[in-house]
Amino acid sequence: MKNYIIIIIAVFFFGNVLSAQQGKYVRKSVSSLESVWFKPGSVGGLQFDSKTFDKFIDFYIEGERFDYNTLPANLLQEFRREANSIKEVSADALSEVLQNTVTSKIVEILNDPDVMKKRGTALKDEAAFQSFAATKAKSLGLTTDELKTLMNSAYIYLPFISSAKKESDGADDLTITIEGGIIWWQMKMAGDGSTSVEQVLSATTKGLSVIDPTAKDPFTKKSLYNEFKFGTEKWVTTPVQYAQNDAMLAFCKNLGGKTKEIDDFKLSAQIVEADGRKYGFPLGFREGVHLDDGFHIVEYEEDSEGNEVTMRRGFVRVSKTGDNNEDPNNYTYANQLLGTTVSEGTVVMEHPRLGMDARIKFGMISGMNILQKHTYVYGPFMFLHGGNFFNSASNIDEFAEQWNAAVGNQYGTIAPALSEDASSGFGGNLLLSYNLAPIIGISQTFVNFDFDFAIPNAKPNLEATAATLVLSPYLSLTKNFGGRLYYAVNVGGGVDILTMTGTTQLLLTSYSFALGVVAPGVKVSGEVGYMLNADLSLTGSVGYKLGMAPVTTTYTFDGQDLSDYIETYSSILDYSELRMGGLSINVGVSYSLGELPINIFGFLDPLKKH
Repeated sequence: MKNYIIIIIAVFFFGNVLSAQQGKYVRKSVSSLESVWFKPGSVGGLQFDSKTFDKFIDFYIEGERFDYNTLPANLLQEFRREANSIKEVSADALSEVLQNTVTSKIVEILNDPDVMKKRGTALKDEAAFQSFAATKAKSLGLTTDELKTLMNSAYIYLPFISSAKKESDGADDLTITIEGGIIWWQMKMAGDGSTSVEQVLSATTKGLSVIDPTAKDPFTKKSLYNEFKFGTEKWVTTPVQYAQNDAMLAFCKNLGGKTKEIDDFKLSAQIVEADGRKYGFPLGFREGVHLDDGFHIVEYEEDSEGNEVTMRRGFVRVSKTGDNNEDPNNYTYANQLLGTTVSEGTVVMEHPRLGMDARIKFGMISGMNILQKHTYVYGPFMFLHGGNFFNSASNIDEFAEQWNAAVGNQYGTIAPALSEDASSGFGGNLLLSYNLAPIIGISQTFVNFDFDFAIPNAKPNLEATAATLVLSPYLSLTKNFGGRLYYAVNVGGGVDILTMTGTTQLLLTSYSFALGVVAPGVKVSGEVGYMLNADLSLTGSVGYKLGMAPVTTTYTFDGQDLSDYIETYSSILDYSELRMGGLSINVGVSYSLGELPINIFGFLDPLKKH
């Protein structure tokens, strides 16, 4: 097993960073040591897919706003030796090792008297630099290009993985967890030309994937996890590789977000056009700006110690991205959502987000039709010994009465989970939204993983020892209209599942069971929201779900799937009247995410073009 901790070291043009005009983003030139190092025992038995991991690092960290070169690989040799001896991988431990090895070597080179003398002048004159580097680089054990890269150094970063674990709880459960983070250092040059290193960020994150490796596509009957997609690319995987890729994508995406949070890396520009609450500024596709990206309106002030600080005065959302790859005067335009209007010359600064929102709402639903007879729970022995009672019973109530009187003590009683019918319920909605605007060019359009949950408003039957819920996973689309006060329309389709889960005692032994009655459904809702700040909104919604008749029933007892047996009893179970839809009213909040440990719709990220 190869050792594992991901290391990529990047360095930015130092002079460009310090000479950057306030409010003007200067494209950074980054150099990286394209090296992968695995800490022994850190990957939990995985055959780690380092090629795919590098693909995600390239996409989410080495983005459009940076230009990349390569640093000399020999700078990492001592780091590898020392880091390999770390007992517990952490940001602090790695930071100390890297500073004692790689960064100290860079500082030693840059503080060489000849390099300090030439650093400011040689880079302005290519001929002068080549003449100087021809002799000096060789004495330092570097090539001419490697010396030039170091002489332009400004930042170093280290993404790392402290652990990568594979866990399995039975054949139908697989979990991959990747934990680690990212560390950034800044190379600073004093007035005398000497160089020092200062850590500017140390952040941790994780990526998680949970799948059923045995799951199959209901139409093709092929494994759901034999192929991983990322934009227009796709490659064959095993379920373990798929889960690993899934967790890696979430992990690397979070690292990219944390990198963009560093103030020096945030895109910024001065407003050059102002028309009411609409502004134009010179950023665009070249820097990776997309439709619906958010920017703060900022002003610079001095604090009590004379340090320059950024003060937020408003917030704008991109309404049209400028194609500035060929024409630098093709501006990006944005509409102001928060704050008072400003004029030309005011600065906008990027507010990095994942392009995803999380919404949680609570409320009630009315118009359901969950009858007591729909909530009967039973043990597997009903399938083996219930034939005689089935032949003489016309409905589930009669069946249960005969069964319980004759053999209930021996084989387990049959009882409804609810003591009465339910026509309403209390619950809510969890919605994870991915903004499609940069892909389709229509602002504030979202695809959602939409999950409703409801507790039927009826007294539980304590003899059944079962919890009754309605769970509704849906896929939906949302279109928002407006600004700070906005309106939205949501439409979606999915399934509603009446679930009854619990435990039962048979022959002094406790067994778990889970019964699910599955029905298709469609829904539509309207929402109103009000932005409290750039990330948080209050929301309220009214919707209607058209619940249809059930199409299938699932049943597991003590981990054994007995779903096929239920068809035998379909005439007396009679779920034809069961309806889990109705009118819902909910209130809640919506939050724009900067980090998420799971991958939701990440395969769409490379398709952003607007």
